[in-house]
Amino acid sequence: MNKFQKDIHDYLDYLKYQKNYSPLTIDGYQRDIEQFTVYLIEQNINSFGDVEYAFLRGYLTKLHQENLSAKTINHKMSSLRGFYRYLLNQELIVDNPFLLVDSLKEPQRNPDFLYIDEMIALLDSIEINTSLGRRNKAMLELMYASGLRCSEVVELTIPQIDFSRQLLLIHGKGNKDRYVPFHDYAAQWLKDYMSEDRKELMAKKHQEHSYVFVNKLGGKMTNRGVEDIVNRVMQHFDATKKIHPHTFRHSFATHLLQQGIDIRVVQELLGHTNLSTTQVYTHITNQHLKEVYDHAHPRNK
Repeated sequence: MNKFQKDIHDYLDYLKYQKNYSPLTIDGYQRDIEQFTVYLIEQNINSFGDVEYAFLRGYLTKLHQENLSAKTINHKMSSLRGFYRYLLNQELIVDNPFLLVDSLKEPQRNPDFLYIDEMIALLDSIEINTSLGRRNKAMLELMYASGLRCSEVVELTIPQIDFSRQLLLIHGKGNKDRYVPFHDYAAQWLKDYMSEDRKELMAKKHQEHSYVFVNKLGGKMTNRGVEDIVNRVMQHFDATKKIHPHTFRHSFATHLLQQGIDIRVVQELLGHTNLSTTQVYTHITNQHLKEVYDHAHPRNK
C-alpha cells in the first residue's frame, strides 16, 4: 500500500467509524479523492502535502474541460476540502490549499414535481395484477405518502414500521432518525404486499431478511432498481415525461405546502437540518399560486 492509498484508507475508516457516514456517502468521497489522486500521479506529484493552490487551478480547468456541472465540481471540491482538513488535523500536511478555492455559482434549479391530479393519476395507473406490480404500487404509494428518499425506501426494514400508529422510523442522511406518518390508503397496500406478495417473491430463492421491498428474486431492492421501476411506471402512464424517485419526495413536500401545512412541519417530515433547504418548495408553491391567479382573475382575461 503506497502513501496515497494509506492516507485515503485511514480517512475512509475515520468517516465510517468516527463520523458514522453512510456507505453511499463514503463511496462518493472515495471516488472524488481517488480521481484527484490519479491526476496527482499524472502530474508527478508525490504526496498530498505537495499540492499548492496554483496546482488546483489546473485541476479545476481539467474538470471544466470534462463539461461537469458547477454542482458536480463544487461537490468534488467539498470532498477534497474535507479530506485535506482531516490530513491537516492529523498533521500529515502543513496547510489546506482547498480553503482558497471558492465555490462556483450554481444556477437556481427548482425541484421537479407533479401536480396533485397528475400524481394521483400516475399512482392509479400502476398495474396491480402481478406480485411485482403490487410491490410497485405499495412502494410508490409509501414514497409519496411519507416523502421518502430513494435510499430510505431501499433500506426500510419491517421493524421500522409501526402499523398501529401508522408511523415509519426512518434512518435518514447523517444517521439522523425521524418519524414520518403514512395514511390509511398506503397502509392497506403495504399490508397486502407484505402479507402475500413479499412472501411469494422471497420464496423463489428461499430468501430470509427483513428488508421490506424486494426484487423479483426476493433479494434486497437497490436504488437502481427503484429508478427502473419509476421509469417503467412513468413510461406506461405518459411516455413523453421523465421523472425520477425524488419526484415523489418533491411532490410530497410541494403538495403539503399547497394545502397549508406549516413549513417547519414539512422540514421535520423531510428530515432537513436547515429550514433553507425546505424553503425552495415555497418558491414552487408561490409560482403555482401565481399561475392559478393569472388564469382565474377576471381582470387578467
